[in-house]
Amino acid sequence: MTVIEESAETDVEFSIESKPSFLLGKGKVPEDLLDDLNDMCEDLLADPDTPSYAPFLVGEIQKGRQLEVNTEDRRFRRMRKLLKDSCMIYIGQYFSSVGRAIPPYHLKISDVWTVHQYAGDYNPLHDHGSNSYSAFSGFIHTKLPPKLKKKSEGFVGSSIFNSQGTLDGITSLVWGDVGIRDHNIFKFPGTEYIVPVEGVYYIFPLWLNHCVYPFREEGERRTISYNVEVIWDDDFSENPTPSKVKLI
Repeated sequence: MTVIEESAETDVEFSIESKPSFLLGKGKVPEDLLDDLNDMCEDLLADPDTPSYAPFLVGEIQKGRQLEVNTEDRRFRRMRKLLKDSCMIYIGQYFSSVGRAIPPYHLKISDVWTVHQYAGDYNPLHDHGSNSYSAFSGFIHTKLPPKLKKKSEGFVGSSIFNSQGTLDGITSLVWGDVGIRDHNIFKFPGTEYIVPVEGVYYIFPLWLNHCVYPFREEGERRTISYNVEVIWDDDFSENPTPSKVKLI
């Protein structure tokens, strides 16, 4: 945005430039896909041979479980394609916002796991690891206990003071400092609260810290989490300048 201020001596050009910290991808899956994902989760829970993913995770899941997802499962394959398509849109938006061409790349869904949380379970502040330096993380909520499911209807403007349980079961994204006076000093927020909604999924950079607060009601808070590797093609990291090839 540019503002021209008239002056007797000269015109002054003044611009406001946005400097975002990161982009957050958000979408909602159709009901039939959500049903497939929950059906897959139920089978994973029922099978005693389903591998636990807990050894690779920081989640304090004492009552629930964290289970490995076979990405080749037919019920997950639509979600796998959806995640890749969403990451492609994200990558395009990012490189457009920084004014650079998109390097050649391909995507790989490296690991996927379920998180079955019950009262008292929580995830401390953490980021994700990946085999690739460039990667996305994210999650989709597929099942919620009754009170937490209803929380999204009136969360906006809710107070976090006076022990009201406002943040019970909420995911917090953290990319900067947290201060209650940020708006008064023209500082953009460094955190955002994600109220779980069934069928809504998120994609964000691997480095983004996030946590899940515990909740106290009965019922299951079910999430599928994932990492998507971005693999730069043609040795781009070592040779970023395109080769000059002449057709003869």
